[in-house]
Amino acid sequence: MSSKFADHVQFSVDGELSKKPLCYGQQFVLKTLPGPGGELSLWSDRATFTKCAAKSRFPVVQLQDDSSYNVVWQVQCKNPLIRMEMEGRPVVVGDPIILNHCKTNQNLACMSQYQRRTPYGQEMEVCCKTFLDSHKAEMEENLWTIVVDSSE
Repeated sequence: MSSKFADHVQFSVDGELSKKPLCYGQQFVLKTLPGPGGELSLWSDRATFTKCAAKSRFPVVQLQDDSSYNVVWQVQCKNPLIRMEMEGRPVVVGDPIILNHCKTNQNLACMSQYQRRTPYGQEMEVCCKTFLDSHKAEMEENLWTIVVDSSE
């Protein structure tokens, strides 16, 4: 039986593997699996004239072999009213979360209005931009879900 907490994310900022579950507010590095062309980190930085997302022109997000502060993220609670109370509690698998980039304080966003065709099919642009509604809560573009393999 699989745990309902996100205990499969095992990369910390200092590179040490941790057996503790991922918690709200905890800084971590999101990496690809090891192997050929693997162990790449999710990277972002401020947008410049030469380094930005292709269509939206927001800060670019890409996979790079980097170990700087540009690859450090943290999970935040979707509800801004209880965000401070949730810090330090384990992230529940399947709940909507916000992935916040620690250096720029912008959230990971999926831009459905900017799509392009690739060899893998239709893909949406991913960038680093916080989208807020009229109540100062994050919009759907900034919501993500952690999914784990349950075939054990």
